[in-house]
Amino acid sequence: MDRISDLPDCILLHILSFLPIKTAFSTTVLSRRWTHLCHDLQHFEFNQIQYHNRNDTWPEFCSRKRLFATVGWILSRGKAPPIRTFRLTCDLAQFHEYSIVDWFIRKVSGPNLQELNLDLQLSIFGLPDYKFVIPNSVFSCASLVTLRLSGGNITFLSPSSSSCGYRLPSLKTLEMHNVEASIDDVAELLSHCTGLETLILDLNRQVSEVRLRIHFPLSLKKLNFRSDFNPVRIYGIECRQQFPSICVSNLHNVEEATINVTSRGFVLKFLVEFRWLRSLVLGDLVFTCLPQAPPDLIPELTSLRRLELAVGCFDTRYIMNMLEKCPMLKVLVIVFITDLVNKDPHPSRRWEHPVKVPTCLASHLKVIKIKGYFESRDDRYFFAYVLQHGLVLESLDVRVDRARAKVLPRISKACQINFRWNQEKEEEKEALRRGLQQRQHLRTLQEKALLGLLQKNLNL
Repeated sequence: MDRISDLPDCILLHILSFLPIKTAFSTTVLSRRWTHLCHDLQHFEFNQIQYHNRNDTWPEFCSRKRLFATVGWILSRGKAPPIRTFRLTCDLAQFHEYSIVDWFIRKVSGPNLQELNLDLQLSIFGLPDYKFVIPNSVFSCASLVTLRLSGGNITFLSPSSSSCGYRLPSLKTLEMHNVEASIDDVAELLSHCTGLETLILDLNRQVSEVRLRIHFPLSLKKLNFRSDFNPVRIYGIECRQQFPSICVSNLHNVEEATINVTSRGFVLKFLVEFRWLRSLVLGDLVFTCLPQAPPDLIPELTSLRRLELAVGCFDTRYIMNMLEKCPMLKVLVIVFITDLVNKDPHPSRRWEHPVKVPTCLASHLKVIKIKGYFESRDDRYFFAYVLQHGLVLESLDVRVDRARAKVLPRISKACQINFRWNQEKEEEKEALRRGLQQRQHLRTLQEKALLGLLQKNLNL
C-alpha cells in the first residue's frame, strides 16, 4: 500500500479513471493520502448495476434513485475540475428521470469534454412511446473525441436554429447502437464530422422512412454498418476514399441502391448484403475499381431487374461480367461519364466472345439504354452480340450526337434501335454557333465603321 501511495497524484488519478465511480470513491478508505483524489477526478463512469441492493423492495427503482443522487451530488460540487469523460448506463422509466439525465448531459457538455458514452434503456415500467432526446449541445461540443450512444430509448433531432448547429471538428469515433433517429439527421451529423476515423452505425427506425443516403467523411478509416430500418427500400452510399476496415450487415431488405465508392472490397461487401436488390446503380467511382475484380468475387444478384453502370469507356468485359451475375435483369442502362471518357479500356480488357450467353440476355433483358455514347473499338462487337442473342430484346436506345448515329450496326430485325439525340449537346453547339455568328457580325460592323472613318480622313 505504501508503494502505491508514493505514486504521484496524476498516476493515481489515471488508475482511478478506469474504475466505475462508486468503486473509485470506495478506495478512499485505503489511505488518507487518497481522500482528496476522487474530488479531482475528471473521468466518470456510472452504472446502475453498481447501485443494486438485493434487500430493496423495488430494486430497479431504488438503484436508479441512488444512481441519480450520486451523479447529481458530484456534478453539483463547487470548484470541481473539468469533466473529460462521462459514461452513464441506466434505465429510464418516469418523466422526471428524463429531465434529470438531460440536466446531467447539459452539465458535462463543456469545452473540456472528450468522451461521452450513454447507454439508456427503457425500463420494464417505463413509457414505451417516450424517447430521450440528446441535447443539441452535445453535437456542438468542439472538444468531443468519442461519442457512443446506445439504446432504443435514445433519439436526436436536427438543431432548432443555425446558432446551435452540428459542429464536431475533433470527433474521431462515433458509435450509435439501436439509436432511433431520422435519416436526414444522421446524414447531416456525419457531414459535420470532418475528422471522423471510426464509424459504427447500428440504427433502428420504426416509422415510415423510405430512403437512406449517407456521405461518409473523407477521414474515415473504419466502418461497421448495420441497419434495422425495416421499411428502408432505397439506399445510397458515396465515399471518395479507401479505408482498411469495413463491416456491413442486415441490409437484405434494401430493394434499390446507389453505390459510388472507390474501394473494391467496400463495393463487394455491400453487394453481398444487397442480395435482394431490384434496382442497382454503380457510380463512376465504382468504375475505377470493380472492373478489375475477378468475376467469381462478384456476387450473383438473383432479384435484380434494373442495372445502371456509369463507365468512362466501353469496357465490354465489365459489362458482360455484370450481365452474367444478373439472371433476371430486364433493363440495362450504360451511362458514359464525360469527365472519364478519354480512352479505350486496357488492351487486356478488349472484347472476348463469351463462352456462354448470359441468362438474362437470352430470356429476360428487354431494354438497353446507352447515354452519352462514346465510340470505341469494341462497341460494334457488343451491339452485334446483344442484338444477335437478345431473344426478348425490345429496344436499344442510344443517346448520341447526330454525327455518330451512322456508326451503329443495324443487323437485327427483332430489336428496334432508337436514336435519341443528346439535346443538351445539340443546344450547346447551337449556342456556340450563334455566338460565333454574333461575333462575326460585330467584327463586320467594326470593319465597316473603320473603313468609313478612313475614307472620311482621306477626303479631308
